[in-house]
This record gives sequence, structure tokens and C-alpha cells, in this order.
Amino acid sequence: MKIKLFVTLIVGLVMVTDPVCAKKKLNNTFYVQNTMDGFKNGPKTALDKAKLLKTLGYNGLEGFGYKGFFELKNALDKEGLGMPANYVALNFEADGKLENTSANEIEAMIKASAKGSVIYFHLHSNSYKDDKETGDKMVASILRDLSDYSSTFCVKLCTYPHISFYCETLAHSVKLAKLVDRKNFGAAMNLCHLLKVEGSADIAGKVKEYAPWLFAVNICGADDGDTKQLGWNNLIQPLGQGSFDTYQVVKLLIDNGYSGPIGIQCYNLKGDAIETLTRSMETWKEYKRRYINEK
Repeated sequence: MKIKLFVTLIVGLVMVTDPVCAKKKLNNTFYVQNTMDGFKNGPKTALDKAKLLKTLGYNGLEGFGYKGFFELKNALDKEGLGMPANYVALNFEADGKLENTSANEIEAMIKASAKGSVIYFHLHSNSYKDDKETGDKMVASILRDLSDYSSTFCVKLCTYPHISFYCETLAHSVKLAKLVDRKNFGAAMNLCHLLKVEGSADIAGKVKEYAPWLFAVNICGADDGDTKQLGWNNLIQPLGQGSFDTYQVVKLLIDNGYSGPIGIQCYNLKGDAIETLTRSMETWKEYKRRYINEK
């Protein structure tokens, strides 16, 4: 009995200390943003999109607001894929009423969404574009109510930083998350907008600081340099292309505890959809291998 116990303890110790057993993994849900219209042969219908992404090995496709939401969800369900994130416009004005997407429509999407999925809001406001301090308080109240509703369905909410919109920066997205002050409300990061609005300086510091708040991340290939001055052709490329080291951003995210979904940005990409999406998937698989093998 003592010998068996000794052997068990030794095996357990080896499993803990052996680098092979202790390797970290990159297992985040990997999806495609619903911005494939630029491809010459991009899929048009919801079902065609779902079938293509399933064939190429992606985990799902981003939703694109209320219009077509249920058709897309049904198509993804049919192919065994998910909608890890849903990109929803939220326009708020001084009268407190929502425009573009109503509270009822948002609640309907929340109720139908899978547990653990994310709705990220791109924010707009004519009333508060020059008064963010007041606007933040207004929209935080709206988002807090939506968060309370979504908590029943285990759906996460956050704001999506986008150039020229009400929330443009990662820091602002995190600030709003703190104001909303709900466990199911966080922040989102989109690499191309981060590079365009904030530049490539100290991205590592931002990731380390804000990773605990992140519920969704979108990445792409991009060029480095004075990224604020670069155009979208430089800042949105297939994954694996461009001089910017996107892998290091992914590594930093995972090393700092990020476990949420990661999507690839396809906006304005041209050429062959199958070739481009296949190349991005191959790059993602290489990221996974590289991460596992790094000490």
C-alpha cells in the first residue's frame, strides 16, 4: 500500500512539474466578423455563410444587429455553429429614448442568445458627442438596465470602441464598464480601431491593464508604424499579413487571463473569400501551436 501511494505521489509530481503537462493552451472561441461583403465570392445568405465557416473550421459568425438576427441564428444553429458576439447599434439622446435599435429589440436578442455570448454595442449620440461626462452617465444608466435584464439569461454586454463613434477608445470602453458596475458588463477591443485611434505605442501596457475587463476581442493582420496615419488597407489585412505582430497581442491577452471569444476583422477585404478565410484560419492554428510550444 505504501509503495502504491509513493508511486501515485511521484506520478502526480511529474504531471505538475513536467513542462509538457503544464503547457498552456490557446482555446478561445474563434469566429468571423459579419463583414464579408467585399469579397468577390463572399457568401450572401445566412445559411451560405454558416456552411462556409463550418467547412473552414471556425466556431461561429458575428451577429449584425436585430435585422436578420433570427434568420442568422437559425442558420448557425443548423450547422452547429455559434454566434459568439452580436454587433448592435445603440443610439441614445437627451430624451433618454433609444433610436436605431429599441430596448424591446435588444431584449429579444438577449433572450434568444446563447449563454455566455456577448452583445457589443457601438454607441452613437448627437446630444452628447461634445459632453461625454454627461453622456456617459446617461448611457451607463441605460446599459445598467439592459445588464440587469441580460443577467437572467447569462448573456454578457459591453461597448465596442470604433473610430468616430461615441466610444472610440479601449480606455473609454473600460470606463463605461466601471460606470455600469455589473459583473456581466465589460469592455471590447478591436485591434484595427485601436491602431487607428490610439496608435501602436504601449499596446502591451493597455492589454495588461484592461484585459480583466474584456469580454470580446477582434484582431486582424496590420502594418506597424505611425498607424494613426495609415488607411484601412494597411490596418485591416488577412490574419498573418502585415508588419504588426498580432500574435504578440493574442499572447499578451491569454497570458493576462483573457478567455473570451476572438474574432477576425474582414471589413473591406477583397479577393477570394475561401482563400482569405482559409489563410486566416491557418494562421490562427499556427498561433495555437506557437503558444503551446513557447516556454
